[in-house]
Amino acid sequence: MGRAFQIPLAALAILILGGCNPEDDIPGRIEKPQEPEKYNDLGFAAHKDGEPFDTYEGLVMAGYQGWFGCPGDGCSHAEHGNTQWYHYRENDMFKPGVLQNSIDFWPDMTEYEKKYDTAFKHPDGSTAQVFSSYDESTVLLHFKWMKDYGIDGVFMQRFVGEVVNNPDGKDHFNKVLASAMKASNLYQRAICVMYDLGGFEPSKNNTVEAVLADTREIVQTYNLMDRTVQKYYLHHNGKPLIVLWGVGFAGKKEYSTADVTSLVEGLQEMGFSIMLGVPTYWREGRNDTESGSALKNLIKKVDVIMPWFVGRYGPDSYASFSPLVKADVAYCKTNNVGYAPLCFVGSSDRNMHPNNGYAPRNGGRFFWDQAYSAISYGAKMLYVAMFDEIDEGTAIFKCCNFKDVPSNVPEKDYYVLYRNGGYSRRTTAYTGELGDNDWCRLASELNICFQGIEDELPTDHYLWLTGQAGAMLRGEIPLKSSLPTRK
Repeated sequence: MGRAFQIPLAALAILILGGCNPEDDIPGRIEKPQEPEKYNDLGFAAHKDGEPFDTYEGLVMAGYQGWFGCPGDGCSHAEHGNTQWYHYRENDMFKPGVLQNSIDFWPDMTEYEKKYDTAFKHPDGSTAQVFSSYDESTVLLHFKWMKDYGIDGVFMQRFVGEVVNNPDGKDHFNKVLASAMKASNLYQRAICVMYDLGGFEPSKNNTVEAVLADTREIVQTYNLMDRTVQKYYLHHNGKPLIVLWGVGFAGKKEYSTADVTSLVEGLQEMGFSIMLGVPTYWREGRNDTESGSALKNLIKKVDVIMPWFVGRYGPDSYASFSPLVKADVAYCKTNNVGYAPLCFVGSSDRNMHPNNGYAPRNGGRFFWDQAYSAISYGAKMLYVAMFDEIDEGTAIFKCCNFKDVPSNVPEKDYYVLYRNGGYSRRTTAYTGELGDNDWCRLASELNICFQGIEDELPTDHYLWLTGQAGAMLRGEIPLKSSLPTRK
């Protein structure tokens, strides 16, 4: 057990007679001064509420999917059986069971004006409900939350494959964007259009011009070049900002960096500054990044980049990953390109992909580690993935606690087959040949449950924490690695 702890006789007398700390009266004892708290310095005045957003620097912005739909919400998607539950569905259905729905978290529906009944049940037996992004009231509520918790704004996702040559998809995303433009002015939140290049196929349907035409339509509809109309649309480097996500990823056969360069040049001619969503290892040119110099050459022509980090690390591996962010910040500073590191609260994507692991939220510890490190390394802006992404479990908005999530047990059991990298549902076991990594199991054996906000935390915890990250970036609260305390 080691040597017994011994108290000197003089000190023991002090303890007996005075009951005080034996060190209190030691002559010559030097008090250690407390280190002053450190605050981040942006080097410029942070944005003030009510003023236009002239730069992404100093802001914490989140991605906004806005892609959820329900039967009866009025969108043309609701007229078709296979798209009624837009982005809630998997295998054309929305009911309990892995591969029978696409979401891993369940929204906290307490404050929504319009709610839609589902086939799911909460533990207390009540019918579980969800929202539709097509409803204006949904988008207005989300923007209200942004203001309530001090989140600067969002990038409105606009998926090329769902708005180009897709009338139903364009109907949906046009309505969501209209609601968001209204909400941006109402709640004084920054807003910016982000094109996801999934479905971008210039060789097939001239989508370079199609995207430019879609952008021109948005500019005309919302008078984006007139700041007295859409006052809070995000500007950067003196121009309205627009984003292209999915640039430079390895294995992309539908389009090349040359195709994206043509699109960038067309948008710049229209008067936009440009942000690119790029692979994690864009600077090093490895792993998920295409080979060659084309991507770096394009990056040097744009205003901001945001590398995609979701799924690249978890709570246990972020410490070894974070030096990459530090090196990215230094490179972008040298090359005069804005750098928006991605931070995410956690992830889960198992109803659609049962093989996938997940990154636990750890009460916000994981998210805060990322935000603190990025700001400490000199990042002047943050991108949070995502505001409302319950499919992949990255949502920061209000979701149910674990104890309140609906059951995901299917009414009737079935088999799930994983073969050649893809999943399928089966009524019987697969008897064919399986590769080393293939499998076939009953859905009940997989036991895929909904994730939830930790039961000891309020459902708005991650909204609050994201707002605190913004306060830390702006130097309003100390730059500390420890989680802030909520009063």
